[in-house]
Amino acid sequence: MCACDGRRYRSNVGTWRTSLKDESKDLREAFVEAYPPYVAAVLAERGIAVDEILADAVVEGASVLDGLLRNLEDTAVPEQHSTPLELFREALRPIDRALGLIGAPEPPAGSGARRLAPWDHYGLSPGSSQVLSPSAHEAHLRWGVAKAAAMARLVDSTTGPLLGLFCPAQDRQLLVTHAETSGYRTVVMPTATPVAVAVVSAEERGADAIVREAATESRVVVYGRFIDDIDEMRFKSLGASTVVHADQFLEQPGEYLPFLA
Repeated sequence: MCACDGRRYRSNVGTWRTSLKDESKDLREAFVEAYPPYVAAVLAERGIAVDEILADAVVEGASVLDGLLRNLEDTAVPEQHSTPLELFREALRPIDRALGLIGAPEPPAGSGARRLAPWDHYGLSPGSSQVLSPSAHEAHLRWGVAKAAAMARLVDSTTGPLLGLFCPAQDRQLLVTHAETSGYRTVVMPTATPVAVAVVSAEERGADAIVREAATESRVVVYGRFIDDIDEMRFKSLGASTVVHADQFLEQPGEYLPFLA
């Protein structure tokens, strides 16, 4: 056994790298298959015709996504610092660039298009795998469950890291259930007990102070239902490691918690 960031992992690196082999392959294939129709649907919704420049960008983006997800497959589970949905968004950069090249107008404020990345001028990023396709969403869920199970096998649950929760009661129960099955212990914040990871709801009163205090000795993930670019910058300036929309975080908390600790 070896100590790593407050956790104790079994020293079987081969198991780390192969435990998600089938789920990762299924996820990659489903996400890459969903990429072109997702982009086409978003563009059609905006009334943007797919010309040669955009068609080439779709091919490039799908190839980028395939490469990113293959890299994820080859990365040991505890070392996976990006989620599949984040990689899908990253693979949309070629589409964003192509839209700029053809002079497509950016969606106006209040149009419903959410910019989930600083470079995402056209609000292309999906908020959830549910909007990709049923098969992509199912593969994403299976991958999340498998990753949580893999992390639980790697953690000695009697000395697992402490997860601090500062969130509404309805969210807390879901997070406690997930945390316990993944090898975490939980505590409600604020607390005098040091935590390895702090999960903070942006909508809770006093969230800024909790983030500022927790970030001095813990990694902090902030989630919220109304997070925008300004909120993200504010919370990161306070020390948050990750700022994410609530629908993404609560759908797949296992994507964020394992690698934060």
